[in-house]
Amino acid sequence: MTTGYDLDASEPKVAAVLNDFRKRSEAVEGLSDAGLDIAYGLHPRHRLDVFSAGHGSPAVIFFHGGYWRGGSKDERRFLACEWNRQGVSWIGVNYRIVPANSLADAVSDARASVAWIADHAEGLGIDGSRLHVTGNSAGAHLAAMVAAADWGEGESRPAIASLLVISGLFDLVPLLQASANDWLQLTPESAEALSPCRHMPPPELPILVCRGGDETEAFVFQSRNYADICRASGNEVELFASPGADHFDMIGELGTPGTQTFERFMRLVAP
Repeated sequence: MTTGYDLDASEPKVAAVLNDFRKRSEAVEGLSDAGLDIAYGLHPRHRLDVFSAGHGSPAVIFFHGGYWRGGSKDERRFLACEWNRQGVSWIGVNYRIVPANSLADAVSDARASVAWIADHAEGLGIDGSRLHVTGNSAGAHLAAMVAAADWGEGESRPAIASLLVISGLFDLVPLLQASANDWLQLTPESAEALSPCRHMPPPELPILVCRGGDETEAFVFQSRNYADICRASGNEVELFASPGADHFDMIGELGTPGTQTFERFMRLVAP
């Protein structure tokens, strides 16, 4: 069994960090200009939040982590605050989770949400030509699958302006031997088909690949490998690690000016 992919969110330090994120997110729910739980599809998990920074603003589209089996945009709403202050709209997306649904369903939802956002950009008050996609951990996997050039037949891929992936999972084959496959139920064929490292973004897409400096070797490999493959495909890629940060600290960096994660992404989103 591959242990480098085992993450314990109940460990006291991690639980405290996640509880802080949750409380900070509850404090921003009452923002008067926020559109919460907007439906982009028929399933109860087909919901997104829009924290607008004003008409015509660029938008960051965020997919939460949770190993594809948990988590919610609701617990990451605090991330919108600093982006709004910088004139950037923030959109948090929920998607169907496993094992009640398949990982392929989650990928389909992520793509459908971004297509819906692009189609409704004017009504949402955002610039549909400046959609920047990001996510952490399992959400980074979904963001990378959104950024991939080869959407399936019948799917219309909107223009993506940039991609930031944080502590992500891009080659799912190693997960066949990890405890995560207890709920993912991947086969060798589906692991290959759903791996972002086999579905490259268009070469003109700028990509940021980041991780915590204290990640396990398994997650270090995932980031390095994806960055190398994207570079080989012609993409401009920045690969960096945040010193002293672990897998969960990295979530907060996305909403914290002065951190490498925030500042480097900001240069792409609002140059």
